[in-house]
Amino acid sequence: MILTVTLNPSIDTSYQIDHLHIDDVNRVMPHRTAGGKGLNVSRVLTQLDDEVLATGFIGGHLGEALADLMDADGIPHSFTPIAGETRICIAVLHEGNQTEFLEHGPEISANELESFLNHFADLAATEDCGAVTLSGSLPAGVPADVYAGMVARAAEVGRPALLDTSGAALEAALVAPAKPTLIKPNLSEVNGLLETSFTPDDLDQLLTALEDDERFDGIPWVVITMGGAGAVARHGEHAYRVVMPSIPAVNATGSGDSTIAGFAHAIARGAEDEEVLRMGSTCGKLNAMDPQTGHLVMERWDEVYSAVEVKPL
Repeated sequence: MILTVTLNPSIDTSYQIDHLHIDDVNRVMPHRTAGGKGLNVSRVLTQLDDEVLATGFIGGHLGEALADLMDADGIPHSFTPIAGETRICIAVLHEGNQTEFLEHGPEISANELESFLNHFADLAATEDCGAVTLSGSLPAGVPADVYAGMVARAAEVGRPALLDTSGAALEAALVAPAKPTLIKPNLSEVNGLLETSFTPDDLDQLLTALEDDERFDGIPWVVITMGGAGAVARHGEHAYRVVMPSIPAVNATGSGDSTIAGFAHAIARGAEDEEVLRMGSTCGKLNAMDPQTGHLVMERWDEVYSAVEVKPL
C-alpha cells in the first residue's frame, strides 16, 4: 500500500466556456474533482493497480462532498476531521486561457494537527505500507517543518518518503536530520534554493552545485524536472539525464503529481534506477496527454514508455 498525504485538499471545480463575459452573467456546467496534489497522486496510483490510502485534513459539508468524490474515483481514504470547511478551487477555461480562483482553506488547530500526526504515524507503521508521498502546500496553522517531522516518522518505521513541495516547507525538510527518500523540485525552484540561474544546458554545473550544497547531502534521490526538456536526476553517486518524447501535450496540470506517483510505484517495488526514472517520466507524460488532471492515457503506455530515454551522466 502507498500512503498519500494531502494536507490542503480541495474540491476542484472547472468551468469550460467559449468566452468570459466580464461584469455579466456566464452560464456554465461545472466539472468537479477531488483536488490537491496528493489526490492526483492517488488517482494515478489506482490506474497503476497499486493499493492506495489517502490521508490529510477534511472538514464540513464540503469535506463530505470531497469524500464522495474520492469514493467516486475509487480512492480509499482515512482523513482527520477538522472544524473548518474544506476549500474550493475554481478554474475558468476560456479562449485558450485558464483563470483560477484558489481559496486559502481552513486553519488547522494545534489539537487537530496533533491528532493527524498521530494518525499518520499509525498508518505509516502498518505492515502493508510500502511508501509514503507528501505533496503540496500547507494549510494555515501548520508549521513549515511539519513535512520534515513526517519524514522522520516514516523513517522510524522504514518507509521511503517522497516529498513534493516548495518554499519554506521544502527548505525545512532539507535541513532536518531525517532526509526524504526523494525530492522533485523543478529547475526554477532549485535555482531559487541555490541562488543560481542554471538552464537545461548547464547540467554539469548544476550537479556540481548540488554536490557542494550540504543541504542535499543524505537525500538518496534528487530529481530536477525541466518541463519539456525532461529532467536531471542524482541517485547516490549516479547521475542521469531524462529525455522525453516529443508528443504534444493537452493539459500539463497534474503532470508533476503523476510523476511522483510513478516514482512511488517503482520505489515501493525496489526497482532499479532506470526503471524508477522511466516509470515516473512516463506517468508525467501520459497525464499531459489527457485533458483530465491526474489521469493517464493508458492505451499509449507502451509507446511513451519505450520512447523515454534515460542516459547516465
